[in-house]
Amino acid sequence: MTAQLSLYADPQAEAAGSVAAVAASLPLSFGPAPAEGPAQASSPDVIAIAGHAGWTQRAADAIRSGARGVVVSSPVPEDVELLAAAAAETGSAVVLDQRWAGNPAIAGSGEKVHGVIADAVQDAMLLDSVAVAPPGTEPLQLLTEQLSVIVQCGIELRNLRMIQRSPNGYTVAAILPNGAPAALQGIMSSALPATASVSVLTSAGSADVVLPDPAAAWPAEVRAVTAEGATTLPTLYESAHRTSWSRVHSHISSGNTANDLAQFTAATSLLSQLIG
Repeated sequence: MTAQLSLYADPQAEAAGSVAAVAASLPLSFGPAPAEGPAQASSPDVIAIAGHAGWTQRAADAIRSGARGVVVSSPVPEDVELLAAAAAETGSAVVLDQRWAGNPAIAGSGEKVHGVIADAVQDAMLLDSVAVAPPGTEPLQLLTEQLSVIVQCGIELRNLRMIQRSPNGYTVAAILPNGAPAALQGIMSSALPATASVSVLTSAGSADVVLPDPAAAWPAEVRAVTAEGATTLPTLYESAHRTSWSRVHSHISSGNTANDLAQFTAATSLLSQLIG
């Protein structure tokens, strides 16, 4: 039987991650902590925090207060070394609820997508990735989210270079391990839905992943085209938010370690190549 875990989310975390709605959709997995909040004598099992500046310290404090798990919504780039050490010391799970990298198509049980991408990358001629977000989005935050998708897909980028950057977007160039070029574009626009896409073109076809905004359970689209024909992977009607909470429950229940912080470090390491 599934053990119900108590949870607490501060107002900023609730707004960023739709925590109440997600918890209500997983009633056997989560229940509200007493109204006193995380400062009570018995800490909630899971604490949700917003990922604005200082989130690593807040997450580490939550772990030291007794939280068995922490879910961080939309984390900004920060050094996670001290947080990782705190999580390792206590065995707590830290799950990052990211806009696209948390999508079930590539997170958790996304092995089939990883296989499709890995096969295409071996014979890649070009990688093209586009991330679209609303106007006013901070370009480096959008780029962090886009790089997190690349890392989550198991793609290695080398020699990153910022070609163009403005309040309305950016263009980044890189190369794949086989020497093929890669282009990443960020676009701030209200004319398009907030999506992230990764397309790998090969000599015989392509592999394409399109990830929707996590505001609802819109499905990702994953399609592979090879010399044998075209394949569309099964549709998953699940939001990134709900997947993140399902994962933190799974990590706590099983004792298996979450690798979110390691993947986030890989993404921010790529970002550091661009901004110094």
